[in-house]
Amino acid sequence: MANTLRRSREDLLRVLLDTATDLTALRDVEAVLQAIVRRTRAIVGADMAYISLNDPERGDTYIRQSDGVTTPAYRALRMPLGVGVLGQVATGLAPFQTSGYLADTSVVHDPEVDEIVRAEAVETIMGAPLTVAGRVIGALIVAERRSRRFEPEEVSCVESIAKQAAVAIDNSLRFEEMARRTELLNVEHRRSAAELQLATRMLELDRRLLDAVMVSPDVDRVLTIGRGALDDDLHLRDASGGLLATTADRAAAEAVPDPGTAVAITAAAETLGTLHTGSVLDSDDRALLERVAVHAALALLFSRAEEDADLRGQHELVDDLLSGVDLPHDRLERRMRRWGLRSDDRLWCVSLDVSFADARRCRQVLRAAIGRSVMTVHDDHLCLLTASPGWEDGLRAVFEGHGWPLRAGAAGPVTSPRDLPDAHRRASLALGSLVTLDRDGVLDGERLGMVHALLDLARAGGLPGSLTRAIDPLLAYDDERGTDLARTAFHYLETDGSVARVAALLHLHRNTVRQRLTRIGVLLGTGWDASPRRLETHLALHVRDAQVGLRRPGASAPPG
Repeated sequence: MANTLRRSREDLLRVLLDTATDLTALRDVEAVLQAIVRRTRAIVGADMAYISLNDPERGDTYIRQSDGVTTPAYRALRMPLGVGVLGQVATGLAPFQTSGYLADTSVVHDPEVDEIVRAEAVETIMGAPLTVAGRVIGALIVAERRSRRFEPEEVSCVESIAKQAAVAIDNSLRFEEMARRTELLNVEHRRSAAELQLATRMLELDRRLLDAVMVSPDVDRVLTIGRGALDDDLHLRDASGGLLATTADRAAAEAVPDPGTAVAITAAAETLGTLHTGSVLDSDDRALLERVAVHAALALLFSRAEEDADLRGQHELVDDLLSGVDLPHDRLERRMRRWGLRSDDRLWCVSLDVSFADARRCRQVLRAAIGRSVMTVHDDHLCLLTASPGWEDGLRAVFEGHGWPLRAGAAGPVTSPRDLPDAHRRASLALGSLVTLDRDGVLDGERLGMVHALLDLARAGGLPGSLTRAIDPLLAYDDERGTDLARTAFHYLETDGSVARVAALLHLHRNTVRQRLTRIGVLLGTGWDASPRRLETHLALHVRDAQVGLRRPGASAPPG
């Protein structure tokens, strides 16, 4: 698979951030172009990369800077717009690629250009246009001296770099042109005050936004800086329209539709949301808003990357703690300390059913409410390991506050990480019992018994029907005749064979109870209430009780 696919999202973000840094730090056009082609070539893993700039007067595009090109003729190549891959991409229609340039009949060929390409031994060419505010200023190209098909993710990567490169080049060209006019022609008076003010505002805004993103990927800070530059409230919404951040009152922003200007926030071909203003902006302020949107996208992606890295770390730690494998004490202590935990803490293990909501959102609010904890999606539930004694109060407050149904199994505290695998099994078993019984609440794994283990097997589809078949004749008799023999048998075994207590529980005469017991003996056979069949019958009736309820109304099930 291509190199881009082997690199993480953080690699792409770093390239975008480096390009944005050049926008503020570099004023020399050639330095900006050289940095862009080198980074593009490195992240895509191509033999060469080059940037061309369009010449509107001549109607062509020419290579301005390259990296990896060996022949002088190729480095100085000029291509008519619409001819070859370079000329086609430079028209600004869309990204384009070919895996066999010289034999590709879909490309408009120029014999002189083909000879230059053949001398460089180029076979594969792919590129994306450089556009700024709807203007096409050139193309960003990568090429190979072998046949290669670039994946969609690689094309999106080059396209994303091209967007940042276009801004960097445009700003550098603007600065170079301004300096040239000032120094050589002394025509500063020809520039309008509005253009000069916009350039100054944009450079200052970029500097402040870049500082905000580099110091901390805080989208709220980015919006605050944008609000100061535009003197207008900004509202950031996700792809579905939900409010992510705002510089105004949150309740008012959620209640009132955005009447102003909207700019899409995108990165690496992904739409992250939209940035809205409170009023309609003119073209100059819209350009500033677009710069805010670019940095808001970087802040969102950096925040997501940091969160993903944190979640991966928690997942790996939880997996190691629950694996039962002895881990080096110093290394374990160091990893646990990252989330405020110690190996000698009293730890609780909680298994949560979060199928009702987004697990990412649930982890975010639980982390803030409970603290001193790690959590990850483990098997079919969210596993929480915490050293906070008040974890249950925090858990209930979070779920009640969000209107989420709370269904959790818990075990602990344990005083050694070696005991966590057993605690996790007990917590998962407790959660499985709640799911099977379709009950909400928090169930302590210490209160579990054999029946809950059987219920968990039933939930997982691992309980053979033969294990409860002993009471099938009793259940069939009750169904056919509307009798209550199963309930009678259940309470008889629960009370250690006390006819008097069964009669009191079911509000029956003792003779009626004896008659029922005689009928039960006929249906189940002699010895149903004596060892070894007694345990089998009792467990089968317990499972039936958990499924349909054999106790009298109002009675609660015992923990075991």
